[in-house]
Amino acid sequence: MSLNIRQLLAQFAGGLLFVTGAAVTGAVAAETIKKPTLIIAEHRSARLAALYSLEEVIEARVGVNLKIVEYPAPAQDYFTKLVTELRAGNAPDVFTIPRDLQLDDLAAAGYLADLSPAMQAWPGYRHLPELIKSLAKGSFDDRSYAVPSIVAIEQLYYRHDLLEKLAISTAQPQDWQDLLARARQIKTRTGQFPLLFPAGLTWGMGAYTEGYRYLLAGFSEYKLLDKQGRYRLAEDAPRQAFEFYQTLIREDLMPVKPLLNPEPWVIPKYEMFPKGQLMITTCGTWCRVFDWGANSRNPIANVEQAVGTWKIPSVDGSQPFVLASMVYAWAVNAQSRQRPLATQLALALGEVDVALAYAQKLGNVPARMDAKQHPQYAALGTLSEAHQQLPQARALRTTVGANVIMAGVARATEALLIGREDAEGAQQLLVNYVSSVLGDEAISKE
Repeated sequence: MSLNIRQLLAQFAGGLLFVTGAAVTGAVAAETIKKPTLIIAEHRSARLAALYSLEEVIEARVGVNLKIVEYPAPAQDYFTKLVTELRAGNAPDVFTIPRDLQLDDLAAAGYLADLSPAMQAWPGYRHLPELIKSLAKGSFDDRSYAVPSIVAIEQLYYRHDLLEKLAISTAQPQDWQDLLARARQIKTRTGQFPLLFPAGLTWGMGAYTEGYRYLLAGFSEYKLLDKQGRYRLAEDAPRQAFEFYQTLIREDLMPVKPLLNPEPWVIPKYEMFPKGQLMITTCGTWCRVFDWGANSRNPIANVEQAVGTWKIPSVDGSQPFVLASMVYAWAVNAQSRQRPLATQLALALGEVDVALAYAQKLGNVPARMDAKQHPQYAALGTLSEAHQQLPQARALRTTVGANVIMAGVARATEALLIGREDAEGAQQLLVNYVSSVLGDEAISKE
C-alpha cells in the first residue's frame, strides 16, 4: 500500500541577527557550534514573517539553531516540492501540512513521524477541541501525526453593506432553499451574480474544500466515510450537492465564465466581490485579510463592517454551522536524523504565542482554546468571534486518497459548468473517477 500511496502523492502533488564586536561574535559562534541544527520549511511571505519574528524565541525554547528553508509560495507548488523531497529522502526535519485532508496520504506513505506519545504528554493537548485532535490523526490507525497550531473557520461571507442599502434581508439563511430564495431576490433586484461556490478543474482542490464540501456537510446525518473507511459517493447526499450547483448554473445565479479561467478565483473573489458584482461567497477567516483587507489588490473599505458572515445553512433546516479546517499543522519527517528534537520543535510551534503570531498575519484562529487567556489574544480583534465558534464547528473526515476525491470533484463540477453533465451524470463521473484511480473497493456499497 505504501508504494501506491507514494505514487498517488507524486501524481497529485505534480498536477494539481547581526552581532558586532569580535569578542561577542566569537562567543556567539562558540555557542552556535554546540547547538544542533534543525531544518524547517516555510513558505508565503506572511508565514515567513511570522516564523522569522519568532526564530530566536523558538531556538531558545528548544535549544537548537533553526535553518529556515523558504519553499515556493503557492500551496500546490509548496506541496509538490515537499512530496518530491520526502520521496527523495532529503526533506526538512519539520514542515507544515497545508490542509488536514492531506495528512492521511502522507502518513500512509510513511513520510510522517508518529507523534502520539509526545502529543499525549504535551500540556497543550488538553486545550485542543476534540474535532481538531481527530483531524491531526490518521483515519486508518488513530495515531497523531501533526501538531495543530492554527485553524480556518469557514462559512458564507456576504456584502452586508450593500444588502442593507437594497433593503434585502441579512438574516441567517436557515436552509438551502432559504439561501436560494435570497440569491434569486438579489438577482432580480440588482442583475448581479448573487452567489459563488467554487467549481471546476482550474480551481483544483478548492472545488472540493471551498465548495462541494460545504454542501456535503449540510446533511446532518451524512458522513463521507462508512465504517470501513470507504467513500460514500453513490448516495443521495452527493447527488443533491451537485443538484445545488446545477441550480446555480441553470438559473445564472453564479458566475460561470470566470471559473473556466486559469486562475478562476481572481475575477469573482478579488474583483467582482469588492465591486459589488458578487454578493455572497464561500470563504474562511483569511478572506478579510488576504482577499479584501487593506493590503489586498482591491480592498473593501471598513471590511469588518461591510462584509458580514452567515453560517452554512443545512439542507433540511437543522442548525446552521461553520466548518473548521486544520491548516498548516506542524509535522515531523519520519526520516529525520534528530526526531526527538524535531518533535520538541513541532510541539513548541504548537504553543499559543506562536499560534497567535501566525493567526494575526494570516487571518486564522489558534487551534487551542486556552489562547483566550494569553495577553495577545485581544489583538485578534473580530477573529476572536470565529475562535469561539471552534468547539461547535464541523468537519468532513476523509481518508487515504483524499487527493483523488478532490480531483474527481473538480472534474465533476467542470462537467456541470460546461453543461456536459447534469447532477446525476456529475455524480457518476465522480464515482467512476475515484474507482478508476483507487479501485472499486474504495467506494462504499452500503
